[in-house]
Parts: sequence; C-alpha cells; structure tokens
Amino acid sequence: MPPAASCVIAVDASLPDSARARLRALSPRVQVLDGTAPETLAQADVLYFWDQPAAPALMPRLRWSQFTSAGIGKIAHSALARSGLPLACASGAYSTTVAEMALALLLSLQRRLPRCAELQREQVWRGDMTRLVGDASRGRTMGIVGYGSLGREVARLAHAFGMTILACKRRPDVRVDPHFCLAGTGDPEGRLPAAWYGLDQLTEMFRRCDVVMITLPGSAHTAQCIGAAQLAVLPPHAHLINVGRGTVVDESALLEALRAGRLAGAGLDVFAVEPLPPGHPFWSEPRVLMTPHIAPEAATMPQLAAEVLIENVRRDLAGEPLLNLVNFDLGY
Repeated sequence: MPPAASCVIAVDASLPDSARARLRALSPRVQVLDGTAPETLAQADVLYFWDQPAAPALMPRLRWSQFTSAGIGKIAHSALARSGLPLACASGAYSTTVAEMALALLLSLQRRLPRCAELQREQVWRGDMTRLVGDASRGRTMGIVGYGSLGREVARLAHAFGMTILACKRRPDVRVDPHFCLAGTGDPEGRLPAAWYGLDQLTEMFRRCDVVMITLPGSAHTAQCIGAAQLAVLPPHAHLINVGRGTVVDESALLEALRAGRLAGAGLDVFAVEPLPPGHPFWSEPRVLMTPHIAPEAATMPQLAAEVLIENVRRDLAGEPLLNLVNFDLGY
C-alpha cells in the first residue's frame, strides 16, 4: 500500500494524552479529532472507536478503522463490517492483563485459595488439611487451546513456572504469530510448545494435559468444540480455565464432569450467555471459580489499546501492511 498522504483520525474512544502526543509526533500528516460530529467524520481517514462505529456513509474519506476490542462480536453485523473497508482489532493489546487473570484463576484453584477465603471468614486456622493441600505448577503440562497473542503470553508465564506447553490452533503448521505483540511478551516465534495440534486433535492433546487453558475466540468454527468427548480424557486432577469465549465450551458437559468429580475444577471468566443468568448452576458449583468477564479490565486498557493504533498509524504513513486486520469469515 502507498504511504498515506494524510491521516486524520476521528476518535470515539478513550485515548490518553501520551498516546495523542506520540501519534502527532509520528508525522505532521497526523491530525487527531475527537467525537463523531458530522464535520469530524467527514474529514476522517481513520476511525478509532470502542463500541458501535459510525456509518461509513458519513465518512467519505475513510480508508480504515481500528476497534479497541480484541473480539468482534459486537460489530460483526455493523455497516462498517459490511463495507469491506479494512478494520483492525486490538488483538494482543490485552494479552498481559488477560494472561495474568488466567494464571490467577489457575493458581487460586491449584492452591485452594477459595477454601482459604472461607476459613478466613470463619476465623478458622487450617481446619481439614485435606481440603487445603493443593497442586504445584512445576512439572505439569498445560494445553493451550488457541495459540494466538493471548495464548502465547499465557505460555510465556506458564513456562516460567516450569510447565510443559502444548499448543492447539487452527493452523498448527503456522508457528509464527503475525499479530500485534507488546515488546518482551508472548511467544511470537512459536518456540515454547513441546508439541502442536490442530482443532481436530483436541482429544489427543487433552490426554496429555494437567491443565487446559482456553484462549480461543468465539466463532461459528469454534462453537462448543470442547465437549464431553474431550473432557472425558482429562485426568481427574485436571483444571480447565476459560478466558477466551464461553461459546467454545459445552457448558452442560463441563458441569456434568465437575459434578461427577472427573475434573478438579474450572476457572471461568467467560460464559455462553452474559451476564450469567440468576440461578445458573455455575453460581453454586463448588468446583467453579468465576469472574464476570473482567480479565482484560485494567487501568492501563486505554494505553494498551492505543499501542496498536500507534503502530498501525506508523505503518499507514510508511505504506506498510496494517496489523490485526479482521477476517469476518473466520470471526476474528
């Protein structure tokens, strides 16, 4: 693509002052305008937004847009998505915050922290030690379902804990990740996994796992790809963590496995229906540790999202390919 002659960015999202300064420092061709007033949109070469995008008909100069979310579910049927204009997502921007939550859920389950919280409320010292003695991570095997930017950051952290990493992705023959990656994070070259699997090999991979970590995006291709057959081959001491999308897992099969004692526990930040309805069995299942889809949430979110925008604007000005362009057929 040729270098951009101008780069007027219409901003409909939180954008820190430090990020604005860095954008302007890229080139005098960069102009940052706030809001979605008609006169602003009419000038926009780039739209930077967080929720529902303005209609492309209002932006005759629009060349591409940037979404602050890593998932595209909210905008998949928008006019902007149907326009065919390049649209980039924030994949990789929140990999560090989500990976930290994923490991927090796993470690909390392994070290029985929910039980410790119960004892603290009851002011009981230790109590039944058989309910407190948990597992260590070192020497265990983690299978990561979805080896994109997030899965690779989980792998980096888990590998530092001494865990063996198995990777599963749609194209296991493609080891390098071309998406945005924060400096010093992840596994962009694909060097950490001891073995690679395709989505049709989940059962084979699960046989080797002490931990299943789900970082897979939700789409028609991934819906309930983890069900009773896959869960049945996990050892009873295994933990399942889902920080990808709730639709990836057959939740009924997961509940059945937990209640039957065929899994030690599940840490879930995402669910097939959100908010999770009152009375749903997950609320009261003692082997489930839940968080309300907050893994990406952190005070640094606006700055992290802006890192992708800054890199893409730099590329646009230089005539280089943009990062994180969404493939709506694949759903990410």
